[in-house]
Amino acid sequence: MLSRACFRQFSASIRRMSSTNIVETNIDSGTGFATVTLSQPPVNSLDKNLLTAITDTFKKLGDDSSVTGAILTSKFDGKVFSAGLNIVDMFQKSDDHLGEFWGTVQEWYLTIHGFPKPLVSAINGHAPAGGCAMALMSDYRVMVEGKTIGLNETLLGIVAPFFFADLMIAAVGRRHAEFALNNGYLYTSDEALKIGLVDEVVNLDQVVPTAMKILTKMTRTPQPAYQVCKNFLRKETMDTLRNDRAGDIAHFVGFVQQPNVQKAIGGYLQALKQRKK
Repeated sequence: MLSRACFRQFSASIRRMSSTNIVETNIDSGTGFATVTLSQPPVNSLDKNLLTAITDTFKKLGDDSSVTGAILTSKFDGKVFSAGLNIVDMFQKSDDHLGEFWGTVQEWYLTIHGFPKPLVSAINGHAPAGGCAMALMSDYRVMVEGKTIGLNETLLGIVAPFFFADLMIAAVGRRHAEFALNNGYLYTSDEALKIGLVDEVVNLDQVVPTAMKILTKMTRTPQPAYQVCKNFLRKETMDTLRNDRAGDIAHFVGFVQQPNVQKAIGGYLQALKQRKK
């Protein structure tokens, strides 16, 4: 375990990168570690604005030669990492709106999954659907105990895209991935650890310090070796998407606009409203 006193030594000289009110980025000039904190209330729902802010942040970090690696976490400590893609962006919207939204999702995925430096997710809360996918885009996952994670899109009446499915397959294998995606299964932290969906489960106050400890080890691999190896291992699925982004958008729009799918999404949104009352 890494104590908070030890953690503080990493943070002796912090500089804040140009941040937004929904993504906060701090860079330790001593280690070169960037801590990216998602802070869009109430649950870091991945709407177009947050997706764009995350994408822009990681593009800048990738280009910044002073940055050696990054940690991705949430402001809502102990509650939620990210609730996933904003389902409102998929309900009763025009084809143009859906296409633009999905293009933003694609760019977010290609940027985070293709980030050239070590990236550790400090999952300090629940991480369903797109929140799980975002964690899977990183290189290592440290999760708080007692929360849930998984690609549960089918329960909402939609389907995880092929590039989300490939993330799950790469982490847990095809059999576990098929079960999880077909049934919309959400794993507890301990269940996720057993199947390899996450790499460590720790107490809440140890999530970020443990992520820092792992990032320190990972950044000992010299560049460009780390980047080249990472790109080689992830290139196939990313190239499949890059080579037919328009086709993937058309598939998404056509699927989501089906009456039965819109009905399922509407029912889910109505259930959310009732839950909040």
